[in-house]
Formats: sequence, structure tokens, C-alpha cells
Amino acid sequence: MKGTSFIATQFPLNIAGMAAGLLNRGYDVRIWDFEVEPFDESVFERRIKDLSPLIVAISCYTPTIISANKVAALVKKHLKDVVVITGGPHISALPEASLNEFKYFDIGVIGEGDDTIIELADRISQGAGVENIEGIVYRKGGVPQFTVKRGPIKDLDRLPFPARGLLNIPLYRGQSHRGFSRSFLKITEIITSRGCPNRCIFCASDVAIGSGVRFRSAVSVKGEITECVEKFGFNHFAVMDDTFTLKEERLYEICDEFARRKITWNCYGRVWPLSKKMLEMLAGAGCTGITFGVESGSPRILELIKKNITVSQVEDAFMWAKEAGIKLVEADVIIGSHPSETKDDIRLTRRLLARINPDIVMPSIVVPYPGTELYRMMKEKGLISKSSNWDSFILYGREPSWRTENFSSGELMSLQRKMLLNFYFRPSYVFRMLRKMRSPEEVIYWIRGGLSFLTSCIKGVFKIKQGE
Repeated sequence: MKGTSFIATQFPLNIAGMAAGLLNRGYDVRIWDFEVEPFDESVFERRIKDLSPLIVAISCYTPTIISANKVAALVKKHLKDVVVITGGPHISALPEASLNEFKYFDIGVIGEGDDTIIELADRISQGAGVENIEGIVYRKGGVPQFTVKRGPIKDLDRLPFPARGLLNIPLYRGQSHRGFSRSFLKITEIITSRGCPNRCIFCASDVAIGSGVRFRSAVSVKGEITECVEKFGFNHFAVMDDTFTLKEERLYEICDEFARRKITWNCYGRVWPLSKKMLEMLAGAGCTGITFGVESGSPRILELIKKNITVSQVEDAFMWAKEAGIKLVEADVIIGSHPSETKDDIRLTRRLLARINPDIVMPSIVVPYPGTELYRMMKEKGLISKSSNWDSFILYGREPSWRTENFSSGELMSLQRKMLLNFYFRPSYVFRMLRKMRSPEEVIYWIRGGLSFLTSCIKGVFKIKQGE
């Protein structure tokens, strides 16, 4: 997706967090992030030979695991004794299948990797075996072997702050989240909790980090805010928690720190539980953007996907957020979030979007990620193509290799583009957003994003017409 200005670029905080733990243990650690660095095979080979590491650890999502295996192959080509470790949601969902499919990974980390990576580094550096380390899959005689499952980290406060100093920060350009760009803000992402209390059928969060929610204390979060402002000079925070607004008393303490430092921030929130008073407090503490997972305007679909919200709660949340004065209120919806979704369900979603009139809409085509209830459901129904590639499992920009009961892959893409074009290219919307702009840089950001988005849509329309 490089070159597409409306796609987000974010700091790899989970990797930086694990790197911080290794640094504290005395290891020499580097982070190479090929989301922002150009990848050149010959340059990579030279860099990896010059560094000659003991361990190469690669974090993989489903659509990046094929590329990760290619990187691992290059490592093994030049440094045969290096131990290649992979972690992330995909290996956590399909540990045995992944080691069988991808031959260049030596070890897979299942679940949270903060403690596991340190134990692996200790054992490997000592030349000891790894079979007693919890939460991994490894090869023995070419056959994947599992160790005892590792439980979730209960005390998140004991983890070090992410090692942002290892990141090449100037390389991170463009938007961190829709509406918030490094072209006019100095942004860092921050994670203050792990997990979600809900079990939506399309979400894989519990695969890698377990069910339920664990919170960092407000004291810990305020310490990281202090480091980010005073050491790195960040003036805007993108809070990446699935449910930042869930624990009200803690939320107020963190917001006090944002307000005291007069910095802006944006976050994700659930439409329930939520109150007008809470949204007014967020706005008063510098919150300039909130993203709600709406998913659908159909009560039937909301119930089937186990979203645990109602349409009226969605309407209230958007009304309250606007009345509170939050600058950018976003609605995320999913086309095909349940395989049985119909045209009537899609019509209800469009009508809901018209009523709540968000500042930003992101309609994604459903992705049946491994480990989710939806993945199992669609596999059983034969809706996922047997020739599907893992690198097609992305939210935007590529025709899916699956269908739903009522829509082909091409029809899903057509529905997405129609929803995007109908929403964004209304004169009333354009004028409303221009009135919200506060600097020339912000205006330029929106114009560039709009042109890039329009170009992408036009290309997509031609592809559909040509049957590609």
C-alpha cells in the first residue's frame, strides 16, 4: 500500500516494547521496519551479514506472513545458524500449520511475546534447549512441537515503555489515523490496555492477547506520556486501545494528564457503555477525534456478529460526540460482517450513516482472519477460495479471495466503493470538512488524501469492469 496517502503508518509499539525488555536484559537490539524503510534484497543481505545477529525475530500479521517467510529465507541463506522466530496473530492462530507451511521459521511465539522473547534470547545465547519455555511452537526432527500454554501478563505496569529511540522516527510520515497526519502534528501512538470484553465473530484480538481486558494504571500511562513529550517532543497521541473509554475513573486520570500538558489526542471507543458527560470530558481534555466501531445499521446483523450494541446506542453516541465538540467523529462499518448479510442489511447501514452523518467513514470488506469464529464459519460454508493467498487478507485495496452467501468478491468491492464515493464526494461534506481545517498543512493533507483515494477508486472500478 506504499504511496497510498490515506493508509495509516504507525510505530510498531509491540515490537518496540519487546525490544525495550531485551535492552533492559543487556542485549544489543535493532528494529528494522520495512513498512517505512525501502526493502532492497541486496541491501538487506549486506545489512544482515554485517550485523550477524544471534536471533532474527519477525512479527507477522496474516497478510504479511508470506513476505516474512521470504525475509527469513534470505537470513538463512547467509547466516544458517541464526534462529528465526516469528510471532503475532497469524502464528498464534495457526501455529502448527504455519511451521509446516513456512520452512524458514524455527520457532513461533503463541500469544503475548514480552516474556517469551526474553526467555528465548537467554536460552539461545546460552546454547540451551527451548522445550521448557512456555507459549511456543518449535521443530523437533522436522515436526512441530508445542510447549505449555503461557498465560496472559496480568500486571502490564511491570513492562517497560516501548523503545521509541530504536525507531527511525523521521521515516514515519503521513497519517497515524484518518484525519491525523504527521504533516501537521508530531504524533506517537500509545497503548494503555490490552484486550476487549466482547467476542465479535470477525475479531482476532483474543487470539494473540487473550480474552478480557487488562489495564495499565493511570500512573504508568502518565509516565509514558511524560517520556513521549519531554524526550521526543510529541504533541499528539493516537490511543490504540480497543476500548479506551471502558474504565471511567482511570480514563479521567489519564485525561487530566492530557489536559495539563495541553496536548491533543484521538482514540477508539465503544458506543456503549458511554455517556454525554464522558464525551464532554474527553473533548475538554483535548480529544479531537474518536472512532466508533458501528459495523452495521442492521439490528439483525449486529446480533449475529455479537457486537453487543444497538442502533439507538450508535445514534446517541454520535449525537453526543458532536454536541461535545469532538472535531472528527468516525464510523467504521464492515461490509459482509456476517456471511448472511443481504442488500436490505446494507441499505440499513447506509441509512444509519445518513442519520449519524459522521465526519469520517471507513467501510471495510470483511476479512475472515484465522482464529476467528467467522473464519471457521466461512471455511465450513465453503466461502473461502481454496486458492486463496494469505497476502490477500487485507482490509482495503485488493479483491478478496472469499465471498459471502449473497455477494461475490467483486460485488463486495463494488459495494465498498459505492459507499465510499456516495459519502465523501458530496459537496456538503467537502464544505463541512474545509470549515474544520485550522492550517494550510491540514488542508493539503485532506486534498492529497482525497485525490489518492479517488484515484484508487477509479482504478478499482476499471479492474471490476475488466474482470480482473
